[in-house]
Amino acid sequence: MRRIAVALTALSIGLAPLAIAGTSAQAASNTPVEGAGSTWSQIAVDQWRADVKTRQNLKVNFTGTGSSAGRSLYYQGKIDFAVSEIPFLADEVAILRAGQKSFQYLPIVAGGTALMYNVKDVAGRQVTNLQLSPNTIAGIFTGSITNWSDPKITADNGGKALPSKSLVPVVRSDGSGTSAQFTAFLAAKVPSIWGPFASANGRSTNTGTSDYPIFSNAVAQSGSDGVANYVANRSTGVGSIGYVETGYALQRGFPVAAVKNASGKYTLPTPANVSTALKAATLNADKTQVLTGVYNNGDATAYPISSYSYMITPTSGFNPEKGLTLSKFMLYFACDGQQKASVLGYAPLSPNLVQVVFDAIRNIPGHVTIPAKATKANCNNPTFSGSLGSGANSAGNSSGGGTTGNTTGGTGSGGTTTGGTTDGTTTGGTTTDGTTTGGTTDGTTTGGTTTSGDGTTQALTPVKVTLESKGASIAVPALILLAALIGIPLLMLASRAASPRLAGPAGRVKGVLFKADELDTDGDAENQESAGSHRKS
Repeated sequence: MRRIAVALTALSIGLAPLAIAGTSAQAASNTPVEGAGSTWSQIAVDQWRADVKTRQNLKVNFTGTGSSAGRSLYYQGKIDFAVSEIPFLADEVAILRAGQKSFQYLPIVAGGTALMYNVKDVAGRQVTNLQLSPNTIAGIFTGSITNWSDPKITADNGGKALPSKSLVPVVRSDGSGTSAQFTAFLAAKVPSIWGPFASANGRSTNTGTSDYPIFSNAVAQSGSDGVANYVANRSTGVGSIGYVETGYALQRGFPVAAVKNASGKYTLPTPANVSTALKAATLNADKTQVLTGVYNNGDATAYPISSYSYMITPTSGFNPEKGLTLSKFMLYFACDGQQKASVLGYAPLSPNLVQVVFDAIRNIPGHVTIPAKATKANCNNPTFSGSLGSGANSAGNSSGGGTTGNTTGGTGSGGTTTGGTTDGTTTGGTTTDGTTTGGTTDGTTTGGTTTSGDGTTQALTPVKVTLESKGASIAVPALILLAALIGIPLLMLASRAASPRLAGPAGRVKGVLFKADELDTDGDAENQESAGSHRKS
């Protein structure tokens, strides 16, 4: 066995110069860029980062700090781009102007803020067809509804009462765009309930807030993963309900509530229903969204808590080499990347919003050359063909109950498999620097940091991450060459020593299946250091 190890080491040394020689020119033209912000969007952002790393050798680093922290890091000049569900606040704009820092907004993805829940019926079976009206939702998340047998919940579900069980609302403990979008909906639709609660807690009564008030029976968790992990816990999470982007429920195989819309129908946050709702959205001159029409969309299939997330980028005073990387990434997620939006729990950008991204790309110093107009011929976004892509009618494992329209539930489609949880643990995954790793957590946390591409280290809200081995660390092309040089029997023996199973044509994040070309498997030291990074908003 020692001779085998020596032979493999010597061979790897001999192969290294070949790999470097083949990529050095390409790497020199792809300067890494650093981003931070929302994890409402991060499931999609991480997938796209993995894609461009594999396909274009682009290194796009992203840390899920939450929308508020992402905006702060941007105006402090510590990152190249931010992702946020809400634009800069007035005091933040003043800081940007004082520092002469440019910025622009562009949509990055659309989605629904979902109400992920963990409730059992009298027989101990998971409830999957919960329906909630805006009034009931407001009562739950302001503390006036504290038991699942409350008459308001019973009325929303056609008179069918749930067991008497304490209800635990799970809210965000950190500054969050998800909180801002959720509370903006409550402020618009149920001001008589949200207003007094907001006022009593020092929040605006007529707008949303990024900092959700903590109230008596609520539990606060940091980050979207924190909320989703708490709800999905098979032990302590029973009886809880929290607000997250739909993709977090999809990852864990947990149901989400159907929400009563303006037509009186209960709908799920499927990509199809989100896209329908967002047809009523309008854009301000700066490309930020106006969602009043979405909340009041009278279409029977519209999901009312639907919105966009923004990328924030510079327009001047930016390194052109970074501008080339960033603009290539923007072009990818606006077109090819949107093919995966529905599978991941989002809704793809419509053609008019793709054009907004194209226009924004041209404002980036050093940007990639692109056509003036986005079309089906130059942009592989499914909406140019009148489609939303695979998974357009999926939302967690919800059955939909009495919902109407495109509300069929599912645990994923289009080549993505979303798993449930077992033994009190929740499943999920994080992607850092294009490397995707599976993980499990029981809601407890440990310390951790992540190192970005420029060598700086940022502290992250810690999370316990356990890697799930699904194959050998030796890349398939290297295996072929090894077979030719040292023989199949020796290779098989060496591979068994490295792992109980060689990597096949696909890699798996526990809960999500990706094609082989969609994952970065370079295993470099930086990625190994960053593998414990975690979504935080």
